[in-house]
Amino acid sequence: MNIQHHDFAVTAGLPVQPTAIIDQLETARALIESRFSDAGGRLAGSLEMVGRLIESLDRLEVTLDAKSVSDTTQDLLSTAEGLNALPEAQQDRIAYFANIKVAGAQLQANIESMRTTLRYLRAFALNVKITAGSTIRASDEFAGFAERMCSQLDLGVGQLDELADQLTDLSTRLQQALEFEQTLSGKYAALIPAVPDRLAVDARAIQQQHTQIADVARSIAAIARDIQTKVSKALMALQIGDITRQRIEHVQLGLRVASRLAAQSDLAEEARDRAERRLLHMLAAQMCDIAADFEAEAVKVTQSLNGMAADTAQILAVNALGGRGGKGGLRELEESLGHAGLLVGDVTAAMANAHRISNETVSAVEALSRRVGAIQGVKRDIQQMAINSSLRSNRLGDIGKPLSVIAIELSSHAGQLEEEADLTLSSLNALAGVANDRQAGGDQDGRVDAGRLNGVRSRLRQAADVVEHDLSGLSDQGAATARSLTVAAEQLGLKADMGDALHAAAAALVEAAGPEVDDLSQIEAALDEAMNEIGRCYTMARERLIHAEYAVPKDAAPEGEEAQAETAAVEAAPAEADEFADLLF
Repeated sequence: MNIQHHDFAVTAGLPVQPTAIIDQLETARALIESRFSDAGGRLAGSLEMVGRLIESLDRLEVTLDAKSVSDTTQDLLSTAEGLNALPEAQQDRIAYFANIKVAGAQLQANIESMRTTLRYLRAFALNVKITAGSTIRASDEFAGFAERMCSQLDLGVGQLDELADQLTDLSTRLQQALEFEQTLSGKYAALIPAVPDRLAVDARAIQQQHTQIADVARSIAAIARDIQTKVSKALMALQIGDITRQRIEHVQLGLRVASRLAAQSDLAEEARDRAERRLLHMLAAQMCDIAADFEAEAVKVTQSLNGMAADTAQILAVNALGGRGGKGGLRELEESLGHAGLLVGDVTAAMANAHRISNETVSAVEALSRRVGAIQGVKRDIQQMAINSSLRSNRLGDIGKPLSVIAIELSSHAGQLEEEADLTLSSLNALAGVANDRQAGGDQDGRVDAGRLNGVRSRLRQAADVVEHDLSGLSDQGAATARSLTVAAEQLGLKADMGDALHAAAAALVEAAGPEVDDLSQIEAALDEAMNEIGRCYTMARERLIHAEYAVPKDAAPEGEEAQAETAAVEAAPAEADEFADLLF
């Protein structure tokens, strides 16, 4: 088989300088090793960059997934709707407070009526004591009645005083709540509907923005994954550098063997020269093949890297994402949410006032009912005492008539106290009804939930952090990855320096080898020994194939075995090429 390589000018009879050629080969080998090591390191770094880029894009996509965006938007729109309903809910709340105030005022009037009646009753009780004092026979008995009546009446007055104090306390808190509502009305007038309307607009804008960012992130992530696969394959394909380095080392070994053959052989000078040049021809053929193979495979790697760099340029589309996270983005929504938060805070306070007053009213009604019941007990005691006084005064005859008149008045006013107590209970029931209506009906303000708004703010703040930090990072990562791949491709722009260095070394070997050596007489044994030593270091089928062309013919070897060995070597070379084709996509 004939090995195709560059044609070089051959000058016969030049002295062989193996050390100089070895040094030249070492320079080429070191250059290739350094360049491929740097390119491999850069590609490995690029692979890590692409991995981080994909991770950031995936995190961005998860943060801005469709369900999360939809839920956040719905929460914002629901909050906006609830904020717009606040004035109406406030009117209901003010009406509720007004109803309590009216019911409380009526109850206060009932209490004052009972207080007046109790004062009359006490005056009559004292009259009983005074009138009875003029009748010696009845004075002690009626004085005891009078004292017991005054004691019961004082108990009733005490109950009324406590009842009035509770109503006054409730009225004070009610007035504070109404003043708070008045202040809140001013805020509502200033912020509604401007804040909720802006919130709704921002919510829809954020939904559109997030959807666009997520779509672009998903698209770029797909490109990045494709690049990741290509870079991984390119890293594998860079083994051409390692293959070339090994083959150069084998040529260097061959030169040292050739030099030793020329120095130590017992052959005549002319025979030593032929043997050495025969080896140099074989090594020159190896070097020509190394240069050609390296150049062909390196071009494929470079083309592949150039293609990846073009793909990587598409990653720079992440810069557009950064623009979408700027003006009109998440941070601007913070202002609207801040105003909404103030409203929600005020609404929460107003709702707390309403609930507190409602609960206190219900509690007060229960306590007031017990006190009215105690006053009704006083009424029954007074009526009983009035009846007893009337009976005793009748037994006294004419002397007891004044006492009888007073007893009748006591009984009459005790009946009036009963009517007033009934009216007071009716007012209490009305007050309880107002309070219970509020508790049963709940609050329309409940549509504005502070917890939900805080949750929305937290999610938006997290999304803003991802958009601001990750997008700027994505732009940097995308640009760095593109630069890294471009530099790697430039480092492997091999024809200009590394490829030329290999061809120069091949030319030096061809020139040193001189004319072809076909006469192997007297040098077969020495040449065969040297060829065998060189052949033992081979790791590539192509090396063995070229080596076989220059090997000393072995007449003893069966022709079939030689043909079989050559066929195997020929088939091995295309197999290596196929491996590179697979690696390079």
